[in-house]
Formats: sequence, structure tokens, C-alpha cells
Amino acid sequence: MKFIVGSILLIFLALLVVTVCKFNELKNIKYNQPQILTDKKILTVYYSNGGHTKEVAQNLHSIVGGDIKEIELTEKYPNNIFKMSKLVRKQKKEGYLPKIENIDISNYDVVFVGSPIWNFSVSLPTKTFLKNNNFENKILIPFFTYSGGANKNNVINEVKDTTNTQNLRKPLFMFENGIFLTKEQIIKWLNSMVK
Repeated sequence: MKFIVGSILLIFLALLVVTVCKFNELKNIKYNQPQILTDKKILTVYYSNGGHTKEVAQNLHSIVGGDIKEIELTEKYPNNIFKMSKLVRKQKKEGYLPKIENIDISNYDVVFVGSPIWNFSVSLPTKTFLKNNNFENKILIPFFTYSGGANKNNVINEVKDTTNTQNLRKPLFMFENGIFLTKEQIIKWLNSMVK
């Protein structure tokens, strides 16, 4: 019994040390604006059901500037998570995309698009936004939040298949339980973009 408690305590301490080191590494990170954002009109668009994607979008917007808009459904999903999940599965199976309020992206050079991942896919409202807009001659930079599984390659391919963009940049995938350093993770991601 003492061995088990000692082992658990040792594992906990090791995880604590790793977390503190990661926190200190990210805490001191500085933002170096990537060349692709210099002198560009920037729009951050997001859909958020639980608030996680909204938090990431607002932090991103505070770093890169420009405008920010939320994807709004013309008909809201049910508040009950079980009813909503059932409806989303049905809509996805039928290939149905929900109607959203129009967001005009024509005046922007760079469009950041945020979405939660639902059932290993881009959320349906975000997919509607991607399908309804012309991304030709625009830089499209997606970001995603997820709490369960996320097949990142499939999600990226889904974005490519839904849009006509030739200029899709490296997306950010942020695990919802790890967003206590959201701003720092966003800066690290932005700094990693090819200039």
C-alpha cells in the first residue's frame, strides 16, 4: 500500500514539475507578427457552443487585431446537450447544414476561422460558413477546440474540401482542458507560421 501511495505521489510530483516548466516556457513567450499578417485586413470568425472556442477567438483577436464576428445560427440548437448531440448526428448523417446569419468576408485578406470539433469533424455551423464564402485570394487560418478525440488530418481535409482556398495555413488545435495558457499557446502558434 505504501508503495502504491509513494508511486502515485512520485508521478504527481513529476507531472507538477513538467507543468511548471511548460508554464514558465510559455509565460515568457513574445509575439513576433508573421509576415503573412503584416499590412493585411484581418477577420476572426468563430462558432462556439460551450464558450471554449469563443475564449480562444477573443484571445486571438486581442493579439492580431482586425475585426471579430461570431457565427450565429438562424435557428438555435437545443440547450439540452443530449438533444443537441442527437440532432447534430442526424444532420451530419443527412448532409444537412444549418442556416446561419451571413458574414461578409469580401473586404478581408486574412480570415481566421474557429470551430469546436464535433464527432471528429468541423462543427456544422462552421462548415456552413466555410461553404457559403469565397476564400479565393484569401489566407485561411483555422483553429479548433476539442475535448474528445480529434483526427486532425481529417479535420484539415474537411476544411480543404469545403472551401476553394489555395492558401490554407497551419491550424491550431487546442484541447479544451488545457486552455489556462490560451494566449501564450496562440502566440507560440502564430510565431511558428512561415513568414
